[in-house]
Amino acid sequence: MRIGTTIGRIVLSAHDPKYTGARLLLTLPWKAETCNGAKVYDPSIVVYDVLGADVDQEIAISEGAEAARPFTPPNAVDAYCAALIDEHFYQPEEPQRAGK
Repeated sequence: MRIGTTIGRIVLSAHDPKYTGARLLLTLPWKAETCNGAKVYDPSIVVYDVLGADVDQEIAISEGAEAARPFTPPNAVDAYCAALIDEHFYQPEEPQRAGK
C-alpha cells in the first residue's frame, strides 16, 4: 500500500462495461521524501476509483494482484484507490548515535 496524490481524471473514448460506476485517476505515488514535505514523486500511474477521490486528493493505493481482488471475476486493474486520506502526520525518527 502506498500514498499518492491525484492530479487528474482519465477519460476513455470507448466505454468498457467492466468500469461502469467508477473513475480512472492519474496519480503521483509518493516517495519517502514526500512525507517530509518535498514535492518529489514516482512516475504517474492510473488508479481505479470507486470512492470518489477528487483532484489533489491524497489517497491510499493498493497495487498488483491485490488491486484486482475487489472484483468478481478479477478485472485487469493494476492500482486501486483503497482509501481517501483527509490528514496525515509524519515524524521522522531521530538517527541513532554510535555508542548508544
